[in-house]
Amino acid sequence: MTIRVAAHPRFRREGDDLHVVVPVAVHEAALGARFEIPTFEGRVRLRVPPGTQSGQRIRLRERGVPSRRGGTRGDLVVELRIVLPAVLDERSRSLLKAFGDINADDVRADLWRDPSHS
Repeated sequence: MTIRVAAHPRFRREGDDLHVVVPVAVHEAALGARFEIPTFEGRVRLRVPPGTQSGQRIRLRERGVPSRRGGTRGDLVVELRIVLPAVLDERSRSLLKAFGDINADDVRADLWRDPSHS
């Protein structure tokens, strides 16, 4: 007998682990934040460290699916996706421009380095 599990709109299963993508505002990623995220057992508080990058993953131990072998649970793997504000007023634009001027590092500098000479 084969049991099939339907896809969930928010969670993706890999073995006993569950994966979820969580949006994070720019200021939360830069400065760090704490907020609640959904799990199958309800809400859980997540700590996002300062300097978090888009795509970074945080593993919450034993918040996944109970193992068929018994005794253990998988993990909940939270992938953080930075979300930019859709519409900026003039003050927001000015603040972001000033932030860019202060933090003028070239984030694409590694694109021009030859990876074979690392």
